[in-house]
Amino acid sequence: MEKKAILNSYLRIRKLIGTLGILLPILVFSFHGDLLASISHYYYTESAVFFIAILSAFGFFLISYRGYDKDPSREMLSDNIITNISGFAVLIVVLIPTSCLESGSDIIASTICDTENHPMFGHNQSLWNAIHLVSAAIFLFTMGWMSIFRFTRTTNKEEKKFENAVYICCGYAVWACIAILLVQFVGEKFGVNLHLTKYDVFILETVSVGAFGLSWLIKGKALEDIVAFNKAMFGVRKK
Repeated sequence: MEKKAILNSYLRIRKLIGTLGILLPILVFSFHGDLLASISHYYYTESAVFFIAILSAFGFFLISYRGYDKDPSREMLSDNIITNISGFAVLIVVLIPTSCLESGSDIIASTICDTENHPMFGHNQSLWNAIHLVSAAIFLFTMGWMSIFRFTRTTNKEEKKFENAVYICCGYAVWACIAILLVQFVGEKFGVNLHLTKYDVFILETVSVGAFGLSWLIKGKALEDIVAFNKAMFGVRKK
């Protein structure tokens, strides 16, 4: 019974992380009502409460999470180490927000940045901004790593073929978004504008958190919960 209670606790944490990942861009955009250059820029709006609360929840959930033990024969890091790294990285993202610059065309955020009336830990410092960006990249990269290499670790490869395919697709989607963002960032440093729109960062961040959110939901057996709910509500009893 104790092992089952621990397993159920982990499943709930996985579903919470997945749900929060999918909800983050939806909530910050819906509450503010306007698109900004990135999800991080909502720190400077009234949507900051969702940004701070959800990312902080990510951090604490990930630090407290315990997954598979390390396989010494083929693995260097355990789930615990990876999620700790990810958890501390996302907490740094909260404590050291993005620079209050280039938030897009939003009047409220632009006014705050222009007047330098920054809330809480807001700033216009390039060094702090670099720390924020690196921490965000580490957080997303480790989430992709978990999806590709850790969630697919199972003894029932054939039975979990669909789930593993989703995990791998989600993980590589996260990494692809990071790669595109990195290329765009490097291009900017060399004076080359590789952005298709001024909201590229927001879009790619949304795809990233949505992808890892989906993988955590599936790892938390959300699909089984949906199937069980449908059977309970609409299933036909045998005579």
